[in-house]
Amino acid sequence: MVVMIDDDDDTLEIYQLLIEKTSYAEYFVTHNNPYQALEWLKDCAANPSSFPRYILLDLNMPELNGIEFVQKFEQEIDYANLNTEIVVLTSSVRDRDQREALSYASVSQFVSKPLAKDQLIEFLSS
Repeated sequence: MVVMIDDDDDTLEIYQLLIEKTSYAEYFVTHNNPYQALEWLKDCAANPSSFPRYILLDLNMPELNGIEFVQKFEQEIDYANLNTEIVVLTSSVRDRDQREALSYASVSQFVSKPLAKDQLIEFLSS
């Protein structure tokens, strides 16, 4: 399963439309509120086999930005045995943002937006 967290509903809808035409549609979940997404992930953590393999996370969100989300994720979820990776998605070109994001153990990649359909399919198929 892959979960995408982004405050932009249009972005989420575009990716949902791309994926619904594939065999992976049932494995793709979106959240537009990072706080609700964190609560959903906490619930999922109770059953590790249903925990998302990838969390695609927008860096620039107004209420709780991607870095703050990662901090809370690592503090509130025992993710070490969940076999999950956070992929930070951003339009930022600042090296500082990339270094900071990748300094967290749960973050595996820092990817520029827009995420290509084939990249998304690659996450879903792994």
